[in-house]
Amino acid sequence: MFKYQTQLLITKMQVNIGLIGIGTIGAGVVKILGKNSKLIEQRTGVKLNLKKVCDVKLDNAKSLGLKPEQLTKNADDIFKDKSISIVMELIGGYEPAHTFIMKAIKAKKHVVTANKAVIAKYGKEIFEAAVKNKVNVKFEAAVGGCIPIIRALQHSYVSQNIKKIYGILNGTTNFILTRMEEGMSYEDALRKAQQLGFAEADPSFDVEGKDASQKLGILAMLSFNSWIDTEIRTEGITRLSKNDLIYADELGYKIKLLGIAKKDDNEIELRVHPTMIPKSHGLAAVKNELNAVYISGEDTGEGMLYGKGAGQMPTATVVVGDVVDIARNLDCASKIDMSNKLKIKDSSLIKSKYYLKFTVLDKPGVLAKIATILGNNNISIAAVAQKEIEKDIVPVIIITHTAIERDLIKAVKEINSLPIVKNETVLIRIEDLG
Repeated sequence: MFKYQTQLLITKMQVNIGLIGIGTIGAGVVKILGKNSKLIEQRTGVKLNLKKVCDVKLDNAKSLGLKPEQLTKNADDIFKDKSISIVMELIGGYEPAHTFIMKAIKAKKHVVTANKAVIAKYGKEIFEAAVKNKVNVKFEAAVGGCIPIIRALQHSYVSQNIKKIYGILNGTTNFILTRMEEGMSYEDALRKAQQLGFAEADPSFDVEGKDASQKLGILAMLSFNSWIDTEIRTEGITRLSKNDLIYADELGYKIKLLGIAKKDDNEIELRVHPTMIPKSHGLAAVKNELNAVYISGEDTGEGMLYGKGAGQMPTATVVVGDVVDIARNLDCASKIDMSNKLKIKDSSLIKSKYYLKFTVLDKPGVLAKIATILGNNNISIAAVAQKEIEKDIVPVIIITHTAIERDLIKAVKEINSLPIVKNETVLIRIEDLG
């Protein structure tokens, strides 16, 4: 018997990289390159050399042990250096990040970014410039932290006709909702998130759903091969109370801030809002600051990826992964197809079941008046519950059958105008996921 022995031969090469932005994620990248460069070289044959680091303030860079010759306050020092093949943009925001990315591309340099805002707003321009200049742009860390969702869509699901995506795309809101499930008020849960560093001093971008909306636009672009240039219907979690989460639990649901993307023929349905989902579904078990993306493909069926959606080292790990991916294929250029001209569905025409919480006077005939208005607007009631008794003002919970959003909004507006209604009605959409 003959024995054959195979040996993996890895050709070693050095790739020079530049880093713009030495904040939280940038510092994490420096730490990873410092402690794991040998591991990267062992596994891939690529030796990453951090040649230049740029920031307007270099104290953080110096504290990380970077040498003076590696540091600059002028980003052009990176763009003009012909030996640098890959540029990491980690400053965030729209400008000057957008300008720096475009300068790097025009200088024939590959780009890695974690900047969801720039990709969501300027992605079409960036990807077209990358193709023209024969360079690659990677942005795995822009959505979902260390969840490899971008790579999954571009590689594992490349042959799939994706039908639906549901995403818990913001760790701050998921942390807050988890604490509210445990009995905290929204205000106390937010304060806790801020104390632990999960929420900013001004948390509006997260809690109003804007962060999740940008990420959903990127996922929809990749899934449906269509540039998303329409503002996504977005609602945040600020109007939810802990009682809403308690009532949802009693009804067999959990409330999550979901990004939802659905494709039906030549229309895309895009929305971000608090959503009630069955407690038995995998997304309902995603707690604290974790993120998750649930994908439904024509041939693959349903699948879910989840993990840490933020944090210095998880996000920096993904950034370095993108750098290594490019370094192993320096001759590869970006190819992101956005040729489909799909229509964004009018959000008033979506169909859903609804949870409605009315705060009303406890007197005879109240429920009859509400039911009449709902019925007159083609809305059928599936369940009713009055949560408190022997009080002058009580919450009344109604679960509807599937209805058209336009009809539901019209009915709620009419009900809110009744003198028996004392607070604005809380409306939460229900997705009965399999």
